[in-house]
Amino acid sequence: MSDTKQLIRRVVIGAAVVSLAGCVARPHVAAAHVNKGANDTEVVDVVLSAGDAKTIKDREIYFSIVIVDCKNHDTRVPVEPYVAGQLASKFDFPITGESVTFQGTMPAKVFNGFPTPCVALQGGSYLFGKLDSGPVPLVRATGGN
Repeated sequence: MSDTKQLIRRVVIGAAVVSLAGCVARPHVAAAHVNKGANDTEVVDVVLSAGDAKTIKDREIYFSIVIVDCKNHDTRVPVEPYVAGQLASKFDFPITGESVTFQGTMPAKVFNGFPTPCVALQGGSYLFGKLDSGPVPLVRATGGN
């Protein structure tokens, strides 16, 4: 077998092993806040350590900010994440300092449907398994919730 075919075979087998192993990245959400946005929207901020953000970026893990009720996880609303105004899914977002804030916007009426809102980061990668931060309470940054 040629060297190229052996290399391709090893890469495919390696990718299959990683995928089958069910590798799950579990980033720790340091903080999760929501603020009123423009035009009847809510802006959700999720803060991760720079290390967890680097893992997402390096492994190219596609994910959503997911809003759930803390007591009942049946209703789920995914929100597309941005970092510094750039789509997180482009994986070219900046990582400076000790933390990175992922941000998403959703209609206020959707958020109002959650009596006790929580947020999680959930998604996955083609090669590196799943991402699941687990739910964390979402706190109103200004005013009461």
